[in-house]
Amino acid sequence: MAEQDSLIDRIEQADDEFVRVAAATVNSPLQSVDLTMQQLKVLMIVAVGGPASGQQLAAALGIGLAGVSGVVHRLSARGYVRRAVDPNDRRIRRVHLTPKATRLIDEMRDAGRENKRRLLRKMDDDALRKMAEAMEALIEAAREDS
Repeated sequence: MAEQDSLIDRIEQADDEFVRVAAATVNSPLQSVDLTMQQLKVLMIVAVGGPASGQQLAAALGIGLAGVSGVVHRLSARGYVRRAVDPNDRRIRRVHLTPKATRLIDEMRDAGRENKRRLLRKMDDDALRKMAEAMEALIEAAREDS
């Protein structure tokens, strides 16, 4: 078990270093966006999970409804989200992404993917094969865990 913990520590340190080094070299759309981390989190939560209620956002962010309301209000004022009544329960208002937010998320995803592909192309086939196998094993572990 000690070796497993040591390897996990190596992986975490390598991941942290990769993020640090890659962030310094990427020309990301994120660098030109004037959004707070909470605002970006709301956009990502809605992008991944679909339209969300205030309660869902509060739970996902670990903040109160008043905090979520302020974040959503600011995003709405800047054209990133819109609120709409849930057709199944008119008491609930759901937060939806606007085309502007969808474009931003697509740009960030595409820039990240292109940067990753650029870096992966620098690796030899054996390293790529090992990495592909490791990623597939990690995905399987996540599936088993959920």
